[in-house]
Amino acid sequence: MLTIDLQDKTALVIGGSRGIGAEITRTLCRAGASTLFTHTGNSKHQNQVSSLLKEIHDAGGTAEAEVLQACDSAATTRLIQKLTSKWSRIDLLVCNVGQNLAQPAENVTDEGWRKFIDINLSSAFYAVRAVLPLMMASKHGRIILIGSSVVYDGGGGAIDYAAGKAGLAGMMAYLTRNYARKGILTNIIHPCVIETDLLKERYGTPEKKQKLIEQVPAGRLGQPRDIAGLVAYLASSWGDFICGQAILVDGGRTIF
Repeated sequence: MLTIDLQDKTALVIGGSRGIGAEITRTLCRAGASTLFTHTGNSKHQNQVSSLLKEIHDAGGTAEAEVLQACDSAATTRLIQKLTSKWSRIDLLVCNVGQNLAQPAENVTDEGWRKFIDINLSSAFYAVRAVLPLMMASKHGRIILIGSSVVYDGGGGAIDYAAGKAGLAGMMAYLTRNYARKGILTNIIHPCVIETDLLKERYGTPEKKQKLIEQVPAGRLGQPRDIAGLVAYLASSWGDFICGQAILVDGGRTIF
């Protein structure tokens, strides 16, 4: 039987406590990786963090959680330095932070623009910059950026969100050109119509949900596991020849 084996691997998931991030954390642990995920420390979500940790530990996995404001460059660096002393290496970095406030472009303030560019783009840069020396020292690393189909279709309702996620694609191209030969492979996954809490809020009635499903050639909405499984694959030896790729996971919706 073929399996995805991440035994003896270490993983850091920036934004890994809810939705797609939680499923990525869960899946990496199931594959055997020792995983640390970050969350904002919001008291409203503390039960989800505790439940995720308990679920993983009860299943025999290894996971830890740390509070991190991902737009805090210094705090991100300190966290990765802490992990360096604990693990000596980080095999996988997943950048999954994102936030979207739908509004017309003409209503976006300078402050709002900077805020959401920081959340959707700068947060990934801070984490990538901090892990690169460690990955270069071990001559091995996998970086997976979680983008959005907004870079193809302009959806999502926010120009700053679209610009920030598009910036991740440029980051991926740069990292591939300059670090792949050093053993660090970078890819970006673009989710679309994934059934998270946010999607459920936006398409809260059965009629709205069905209308959305009808737009998907695959005939269903995506699930967080559809993203998480791909992350695990790319992080494993099966993904050793996949680099510099932007992979759209959308059931065929965007192309049509």
